[in-house]
Amino acid sequence: MLERIISRWRGVAPLLEKDALVVDRAWLRSQIEAESWWFLKQDLGGGLVTPGWSDPANEKLPYFGLPEDMSGMRVLDIGCNEGFFSFEAERRGAESVIGIDSSPVVVQRFNLCRMAMGMKADAYLTSVYDIAPRTFGTFDLVMFFGVLYHLRHPLLALEKIFEVSSGTLLMQSASFENPALGDESAAEFHPFGIESGPAEKRVWDHTVFWVPNSGCIRDMLLHVGFVNVECLNQNAGAVFRAEAPMRGKGLAPDHRNAPWS
Repeated sequence: MLERIISRWRGVAPLLEKDALVVDRAWLRSQIEAESWWFLKQDLGGGLVTPGWSDPANEKLPYFGLPEDMSGMRVLDIGCNEGFFSFEAERRGAESVIGIDSSPVVVQRFNLCRMAMGMKADAYLTSVYDIAPRTFGTFDLVMFFGVLYHLRHPLLALEKIFEVSSGTLLMQSASFENPALGDESAAEFHPFGIESGPAEKRVWDHTVFWVPNSGCIRDMLLHVGFVNVECLNQNAGAVFRAEAPMRGKGLAPDHRNAPWS
């Protein structure tokens, strides 16, 4: 009798697993479709693609300087949005990936994508101004993409990033370039934001304040203490790589000394 039951279960179990997967994907699809707005177009596998208007796989990834091999790295993704670069770092072997964003709905969408792809990267609802070694530890690689020009206090943000960087910073920013300025640092100030979004559905983005030129980005990075500052390209905004002057292994915070201990 027991053998017959086991035999029957072996035949049914794969069907139950398949049905569970179908239900999960259907639920994920319903949750993705329920979100009123997506920024990133992201392939989640299994036929699920988020309906974002920005295509990071083609428009950003080729230009942002991510190492091919990120094995063992501790990575911080500032302004992680829906997680494309966090998940890419994990795919490339990063040991630990932490994303941060200041928008609750963005973190919610990150977690949907994380669930769909079975990733381990974590997203936290917090601001770049709040990161510190005591609470977040230090990182082998910090990714700071598409955030600088949204900040009221960009230099303060870079100072906070410098504190948690024990290796390399990769950053990208919208920029303006004026040949008449030569190598001079300059930034445009937009007190009431700028027009943004896809060509067919432009919106007013009131969160854009400072748009620097490449010289200004370089000088800000040098000012806060980064070394070996290099502009990688200007194909998708201005992309920079910089290094911490005292390099070491990225370390998780010591929870015995954290604020909540």
